[in-house]
Amino acid sequence: MNPISHPLADIFLLGVVTASYLLAGLFFLRFWWSTRDILFLAFAVFFAIQGGSSAFIVGLSHPNEGSLWIGLVRLLSILAVLGAILWKNVGKRQAAVSQNRNSFQ
Repeated sequence: MNPISHPLADIFLLGVVTASYLLAGLFFLRFWWSTRDILFLAFAVFFAIQGGSSAFIVGLSHPNEGSLWIGLVRLLSILAVLGAILWKNVGKRQAAVSQNRNSFQ
């Protein structure tokens, strides 16, 4: 895949991606504020981290080249979302098991 030939097009498109990530983060933050569900907070943090890393990439001298540290930060944000999903599902399962144990006693 060839990079875009116009040098400012990369920066413009990364700015659009950054704004989209941050807007999605605010969207999920608003739902977390009303529901206090940990999953909405995890997605808000995920999109904020993705937006922050995209904003950082805009400031690099070669935005087309990847960086190991940016990749690791993005991986950690993905793992945080997966952890929130697992925490929410395991918590419901453990509550159901303890409720079933109490009903048989």
